[in-house]
Amino acid sequence: MKGAVAARQCLFQRGMNIDPICPMCGSENETILHMLALCPEAKRIWYLSPLRLEVEKYEGVGFGEWCGSIRVLHKDPHWWNILFAILWGIWLRRNVWSYENRKKDLMDVIQKAVSVVGDYEQAQQALSSSEGRHQLLESKWKPPTQGMIKINSDAAIFDNSAVGLGGVMRDALGEVVVATCLCLRSKYEVDVAEALALRHSLRIALESEFRKVCLETDCMKVFSHLTKGCAPATILGMVINDIMQLARGCQSCSFSFVKRSGNGAAHALAKLSSSYGDLRVWMEEVPSEISPFVMADLASAFE
Repeated sequence: MKGAVAARQCLFQRGMNIDPICPMCGSENETILHMLALCPEAKRIWYLSPLRLEVEKYEGVGFGEWCGSIRVLHKDPHWWNILFAILWGIWLRRNVWSYENRKKDLMDVIQKAVSVVGDYEQAQQALSSSEGRHQLLESKWKPPTQGMIKINSDAAIFDNSAVGLGGVMRDALGEVVVATCLCLRSKYEVDVAEALALRHSLRIALESEFRKVCLETDCMKVFSHLTKGCAPATILGMVINDIMQLARGCQSCSFSFVKRSGNGAAHALAKLSSSYGDLRVWMEEVPSEISPFVMADLASAFE
């Protein structure tokens, strides 16, 4: 639209020593409008495409004006998604022709464009759906139902190739029943570290004889895999499978997601782990450094 595409006429006008003639038809200067719409090679693509566009029905001195005249008749966003995908395909086909001396099949260009639009629109729908879900997700810590123990876990990545794992377990009154942290001298991706923190916390809960638990994390990827009950064939998947196996030892086990703002106590424990050389477990208490986070959760949960 701004005339920035490197069509030959544009490059010639910018002072480059280049032949401005269209390399595809060899009969007219390669302006942006000619290259993308008026060249006989481009015209065939437009006519064979799902848009069935007869390019010469639309007017304009430049490409922007040409698009403006189309806009008068066509306003559907899906229609325009296809148009721009085809424009991109024509540009790529022209480049292959010019620089690789190959002629891509017209129908391949069209099919690729339609496929790109399909992928794009599916991604947009997924994003919209995800954003809608995220708006409903909790941003504050909330206590579990009576008889359940909520396990919040989190991980902290340190600069010295180490990760900290933190977990805090609370009852329906918000009272801490167990807290734990562990520093691992190894390097992990963030989502793997988050899963390791959840696995560690669940193990400590089971060793403490808690069998009705709710596992809460602020890692959407871990939460998604656990709720779907499936795991990828990766290191993350191996840890997810471990968690699901441990969960089978519970009388009741559910999963929930909370934003980082509602997971402060577990995150603080994960960071605190670097101060210790080995596993730490506190029964019915937390380190003094963690108390402010626990109190803040209680204040927001019962306000």
